[in-house]
Amino acid sequence: MRQLVILGAGELARQIAGLVEDINENTETCTLVGVLDRNADAASAALPVLGGDELLARLDAEYVLGVGAPELRRRVGEKADRLGATAASLVHPLARIGRGATVGPGALLLEGTHVLYGATVGRHVLVNVNSIIGHDSRVGDHVTLATSATVGARATIGDEVMLGMGAIVMNDAKVGDRSVVGAGAVVTRDVPPDTCVAGVPARPLPTR
Repeated sequence: MRQLVILGAGELARQIAGLVEDINENTETCTLVGVLDRNADAASAALPVLGGDELLARLDAEYVLGVGAPELRRRVGEKADRLGATAASLVHPLARIGRGATVGPGALLLEGTHVLYGATVGRHVLVNVNSIIGHDSRVGDHVTLATSATVGARATIGDEVMLGMGAIVMNDAKVGDRSVVGAGAVVTRDVPPDTCVAGVPARPLPTR
């Protein structure tokens, strides 16, 4: 049976605990050992905090990222990899992965998500409830899709991108690395790297 630890003890950790329960509902395949977080006060009520992430090297367990911000997912994941740990991918029983689609290590696909045929999902991608990744699209590493976000067919999402709740990236559009698409925004044209867009159609927000 797979042994799992969650890196980070915030709200996402509780969501992951529920995901594991749902995965185990029919056949028990993995066990949550606990949470690694330097801030013990941030502990989820349902899960013990074992200590800091430095303990990961001594545990015989795979890890999942319990942090949602893309940059933080990258930093925490890279540190875990340097410690020699293995990233676990978790897929909810009610998520769907199409024929020919690939999902990278450490990805989390929550309830009601769909990854359509031919899509590529990178490392440590968080696909939140009821989000859709269209056919033949590419989603880079350390990307977070909030609830009900949609990536259109053949779209390209760069690394460390944040798609807000209900955001839509239309077919064939590209979103550059480290960009943010606001909640409810509709991306109809390419978004450069390091850009925050919002609205319908999505437009860059002024920088300060």
